This record gives sequence, C-alpha cells and structure tokens, in this order.
Amino acid sequence: MRSYKRALALLLSLLLTLPLLSACTSKQEKLEQTVIGTCAGYDVLYEELRYVTLTYKDLFEDTYGEGIWDSPESAAQYRAELEETVWRVMLNNYAVLAACQYYMPHVTADNETINKSIDQQIEDTIESYGGKKAFRQELESMHMTENFLRFCLLVAAMENELLYVLTDDLGLIYRDAAEFLDWIEQGNAVYVQHVFIRNDKGDSVEANRALAEQIRADLSTGTPIDVYVGSSANEDLSNTAPYYLVRDVYTKVMEDAAFALEQEGDVSDVIEVEDGFYVLVRMPWDDARLLAQSSHLLNSYQWAKVEQIADDYKDRISIELNEFGKSIDLLSIS
Repeated sequence: MRSYKRALALLLSLLLTLPLLSACTSKQEKLEQTVIGTCAGYDVLYEELRYVTLTYKDLFEDTYGEGIWDSPESAAQYRAELEETVWRVMLNNYAVLAACQYYMPHVTADNETINKSIDQQIEDTIESYGGKKAFRQELESMHMTENFLRFCLLVAAMENELLYVLTDDLGLIYRDAAEFLDWIEQGNAVYVQHVFIRNDKGDSVEANRALAEQIRADLSTGTPIDVYVGSSANEDLSNTAPYYLVRDVYTKVMEDAAFALEQEGDVSDVIEVEDGFYVLVRMPWDDARLLAQSSHLLNSYQWAKVEQIADDYKDRISIELNEFGKSIDLLSIS
C-alpha cells in the first residue's frame, strides 16, 4: 500500500547493509563518476542515472515481460514511460536535500557528525560480513556503485535530521503521542480491513477487476470479510488483522475510499491502484488496539508528512543537464 516513491525508498534502505568498496579504477567506474548536470545545488552523477534506469528497466520487465529491451522495436514501445519514470524518480533525493536546505540550512552535506555516522555504518557492515569481496557482485547485481551508496546514506541521514527539526524544533508535525491520538479521534482515522487482488505478471487485469467486484458484492450482502482475508483470493498475506488508516499517511485514492465509509460494515467501491485492486470494509472501532498501536501510527504519520514536504519540492526543482547529460539515451544504458 506504499506509494511508488516509498517502495523505491524501501529498496534503497536495503542497501544500507552493504559495505563500501575500494576506490574506482576502471573505465566504466570513471564514467559512473561523470557529472551529467546539477539539481538543488548538487552535482548529479551518471552513476545515479544508471542505477535508477537499470532498476526500472528490471521492474518494467517484471511488469510487461522479459526481453522487452532486447530489440529496438520492442524497447521503443516503452521508451516514453521509462523516460518519464526515471526522470521523475531522479528528483527524489534532491527534493529531500532541497527541503533540508530550507528547513535546516545549518545542517549541510559535509556535516562532520553525519559523515562520521556514515563511516561507522560502513565499517560495521564490513566487519559483520567479514570483508568487502563478497559484496562486489552483490553491488554490481543491484547496479550500485560505492559512491552512490554513500550518497544514499547521506540523503537518508539528512532526511532523518529533517524529521527531528520538523517535529522537535519547529512543531510542524505532531510529536506528542497524546496530541496525535486526540487528532485521530477527531475523525482523522478509519478502522478498516481489506482484500487485495494483485495484478501479477501474466494476469488478466480485467479478470482481476471482475474478481474484486464479485468480492465487493459478496461483502455488501453480508459475507464476513474474514472469509476472504484468509482465502487464496486475498494476495496481501501480511495483513491478517484490521488496521487504522490514518489521514495523510496513505495514497489519496485509499484515503478517499476509507473516509467515505460512514458506518461499521460499510464496503468501499473497488479501488484500483498501481499494482492491483483493493476492497475496504469499515470495522468496529477498537480503543485498546488504537492505544497499543499509537507509537507505530505516530511514526508512520511523521514519516508520511516528511515525505509530503519533500514531494512539494519536486515541483520547485529540476535537473539541469549539461551537454553530456543531454546526449544520454536511457535505452543505451547497461
């Protein structure tokens, strides 16, 4: 249920366990360090464009089928979507850094404390995995370079500092759990359960839509949602219990559907998202569960608000490509 951007952020977070490797020496590695443009006062390097492009080429193959990039004719069908996606995603890191520049100009990328922390993370992971060599192929398989890994660690650290500034220093985001719970109880959360039908590779989207409509009809006529949550029809096996859908945390389409459910037992229309279909049911409010989950809910809310603030900067910044950057054909990147 995370947004596309958040899914990528989760992917990047997995890289935080990977160690930094030795200095680049090969022709390819020198290319990866080449500046292709600037954004928000930072140099944009080829390595980042390569990482994002190859990552989304892989994701497109998962969605549209293996081999779509193998011939010029096939690749041309997906060029526009790839270019739009890649250049949009390329703004993510710089939007965070631009927000940091505005809200905490005193904390910069060369901050000694942040960089010492990054050094320590790298040293700890190298030690825990017994050295660098085993991770060379791992990094290559993920289209990563050591320098871009460090940049990702820097952005993550800066974003973490931004969270503290926005909550503790500026008070722009709820910090106190009691105040947050009061806000929730003023109609800013809905207790729901869902059934999810995923559009897996090879699935008929229309068949999945029809299945979702059938499930919605069954739920609307009294079939308990537990019948479907535990069935093969539901493809979100991680969701086994109702949950609080908090305002400003989920995507707009999910939020709109949830807050349209006025009474216990109300069933949503079929909700189409990027990778499938949801059907929501409003569940009986549970104060005890709300209290037990308040810390987790507050943390999710805080990070969602930080992401929204950073996203606002994506409309204010752009990548200014140099001549080399303008010459790059994404389909040629390998």
